[in-house]
Amino acid sequence: MNKAKVFWASPNEIASLRNTAKNMVTNNLVKTRLILDEILDNINKGDKVAVKVHVGEALNTHYLRHDYVREVVEAIKSKGGTPTLIETHGRGNEYELLDICEDYSVCVGHRRKTADHNKIAHLHGYTESIIGAPLKFIDGEEGLEGKIVPINGIHFKDVSVASGLFEFDKMVVISHFKGHPQAGFGGALKQVGIGCVTKKNKFLAHMEKAYEVNSKKCDITKCNKECITACPVNAIDMNGEKALINASKCFGCHLCVKKCPIKRAIKAPRMNEVKDFVERFMDSFAAVLSFGPENIRYINFAFDITMICDCTPNPGMPVVPDLGIFGSSDPVAIDKACFDAETKAPGLPILNKEDEWKEPLQAGVEKFGAMMDIVKPYYQFEAALKNNIGSIDYELIKI
Repeated sequence: MNKAKVFWASPNEIASLRNTAKNMVTNNLVKTRLILDEILDNINKGDKVAVKVHVGEALNTHYLRHDYVREVVEAIKSKGGTPTLIETHGRGNEYELLDICEDYSVCVGHRRKTADHNKIAHLHGYTESIIGAPLKFIDGEEGLEGKIVPINGIHFKDVSVASGLFEFDKMVVISHFKGHPQAGFGGALKQVGIGCVTKKNKFLAHMEKAYEVNSKKCDITKCNKECITACPVNAIDMNGEKALINASKCFGCHLCVKKCPIKRAIKAPRMNEVKDFVERFMDSFAAVLSFGPENIRYINFAFDITMICDCTPNPGMPVVPDLGIFGSSDPVAIDKACFDAETKAPGLPILNKEDEWKEPLQAGVEKFGAMMDIVKPYYQFEAALKNNIGSIDYELIKI
């Protein structure tokens, strides 16, 4: 069996005041185009091409620069395709306003709905005027518009894939490779397995089940059925004298718990164990592949590699040096190549809470697992292989 091909461009750039072809070919934006020339072999003139991005959370300063996304857009156009940036909303339905000091507050959680998600995208440069392609939220205004795709997954028999994805002919998945506090790392596999499904399956990846009514606590004589009016998807109804939550509709927005005046009348589910979380979003990836594996290409940017993800305002300091740019038609192989590069690289010194430099982790040590005890990054590859998503055997081809 042939190994999957992963194309790689070193992060090294030649510092020079004099611009020549010899030193400019080391520029990371130029190398992005060289990688794309190798992997965008499936795009034909007239193809509508979805470009999957993650615009980053409010106050996050480590998200992927828009410059790299623009290179992807321009490469697609050069092949006659029509690119559109695609994104889905974050899970949940609420924002958090945090008072920092007397006259300064910050608001996080902006990726819940289109209006506020658009504002963050604009702030981070993910707009048509800058990148050259419009941004479309493929899961609708509230993040709930999906197409049910049947699968034979580890946990799921069907998945709600963002319905807008199926309006396109091809997809290019752009991922910022970095750490993640549950998955171990975030790359192409998580970008698709979480980033191309609706809030329903985002919720089911993170939490073990839907919210439930505690029949011993629920008492409609002590409330005005606030839970029913609060639910945005009409998942709550009356079952005699007690409320009842329809698990097939619940997407975990938590509004019923916030509005219910009776303490503990609604039970929030527990967060999934790391292995279950990984297996569940890998099931979701398998459902997204109904789009057609041959129609998808992947490019990973392993720059500014922080300990946790772009979904949070505080992802931490970079933990390894930049590793370069990776491209492939195999999502498992490309993430495995990034993972191996991260393991082989030396760690970076990091300031601790006392502002003292910590001794960096040595080359050969897997950094994310070493720094976050609960994560087991290799779970992603095990679950991906169980779902027949791709191969961990790859040939690394340097550009």
